[in-house]
Amino acid sequence: MAGQSVKLLNPKQHKKIIKYHMMIHKRVFVLLYLFCGLSVFAQDYEIMFTQGEQYFQEGRFGDAYFNYSKYLENNPDSVKAYISRGNTLIFLKKVKEAIYDFDKAISLDPKNYRAYSGRGTAYTYMQNSEEALKNFNKALELNPKDVVSMNSLAVIYYGAGNTAKAIELLNKAVKTQPDNVDTYKNRGSILLFSGDTTGALNDLNTAVELGPNRVDVYNTRGAIYKEMGKFDEAILDYNKAIELDPYGAEAYCRLGIAYFQMNDLDNAILFMEKGLRNDPSMEAQVKPYLDEAKEKKKNK
Repeated sequence: MAGQSVKLLNPKQHKKIIKYHMMIHKRVFVLLYLFCGLSVFAQDYEIMFTQGEQYFQEGRFGDAYFNYSKYLENNPDSVKAYISRGNTLIFLKKVKEAIYDFDKAISLDPKNYRAYSGRGTAYTYMQNSEEALKNFNKALELNPKDVVSMNSLAVIYYGAGNTAKAIELLNKAVKTQPDNVDTYKNRGSILLFSGDTTGALNDLNTAVELGPNRVDVYNTRGAIYKEMGKFDEAILDYNKAIELDPYGAEAYCRLGIAYFQMNDLDNAILFMEKGLRNDPSMEAQVKPYLDEAKEKKKNK
């Protein structure tokens, strides 16, 4: 007000106020730093999860597993990460660990059809058809358009000798989701074993178009070419699979067997041995060819 004098702060009071404001600014800065830091870290982990999905699609299952595990360390209640890691563990042949991940996902979200479908796949690998069927049927109950469960049930029916039912399910899966790589791969495989090599090759050509970075589709198409006696085409597919996954075993073993059937014994032995070094568990399927190739070479 006019005529009133302004009371000045003494130096001690002035110093105290400055110190107080500095303390407030420091706290705000720390809070902002923590908030922004957590936001950046969260984004980093989401990128890690997305990269894991990419690795999985490329068949790089070891890398995918690492990414999903790091993601789960910081997101321990993530249903999607348990399901993705469970699917990856199946390909890494760690089926019991996969079931643990699917159990965890179901405990967090009992209505998640993907978790039941994944667990069904794990039980299929354990040759527990009863539990597998329960889980796939539960998945389809929750989501009648679940083509993963349709594919898996088709494989079970085919294994039980019901080829017609298997093909019927896969035809339904194609209509439900026309761009699903696994449907064409599975139907092509069944057609191959049923003697329809032309139909099998058509399906695998489609699978390769839809999944050009999928190691398994090149291995499967290579097998079809080999059955058709088209060894040059088979070798190209196996080499493409090796290019995509240099540490995989299946393509090396298949390539070696193809060379064996072409009577190229040196390459046959070279690639079969390479495949078995990468995965000794394939010995039961490959060793008879390898032993015969070595015997033939010795007697040349």
